[in-house]
Amino acid sequence: MPACDAFLLYMKKMCGAHTLLRSLATAALLAVTAFGAPVVSPSDALAAPAEARKPQAAEVEASPYLDQLLHEINARRARVGTQPVVYATAGANQAVAQYLADLTPQMLAYNACFHGQYNPVPPAWDYVAASGLTGEARGEVLGCPDTSGYWTTSRLADGWWSSPMHFQALYGDPEANTVACGTYGPLRGGQAFETIACVTYHV
Repeated sequence: MPACDAFLLYMKKMCGAHTLLRSLATAALLAVTAFGAPVVSPSDALAAPAEARKPQAAEVEASPYLDQLLHEINARRARVGTQPVVYATAGANQAVAQYLADLTPQMLAYNACFHGQYNPVPPAWDYVAASGLTGEARGEVLGCPDTSGYWTTSRLADGWWSSPMHFQALYGDPEANTVACGTYGPLRGGQAFETIACVTYHV
């Protein structure tokens, strides 16, 4: 990876646009806003013109990628000594996939990486709550847009491991026991995706 690929968000003047996306992707920004009850539903938060063009997430079925990602997450949680997490429901995973289908075009349009915060995309936990999952949302980790096929499960899990904030949210939180993960934009025959997100819960 290029030398300027580091966990820094202020490299815009030093790196080209593609390298900046990789830097941001490697940082895989973590949501640090407080979790709370949804203010509006995901569909209500999107403007009407955007709604008409809104991409739909591919149906989430048995996914070797998500199965392997859960394995990678739990292998690292075992190293830390925290309990393993399980996927919430297929519907919750599908909700995160739809979140990414709505969020990724926004990130690409601004050539940036960010979490949904009614900008106009709602937070991921609003989507998951709409799927029927109850529980305490703990945190969100995100693999930012990358079209090169870089985000294999091991690279993604290692990237989150290497960042203290992501580490604590995904691996170090002893209260987390459930996770909802989604993907968008399959690459390399489904061995990587353009964007990936996981939201942790205590249920």
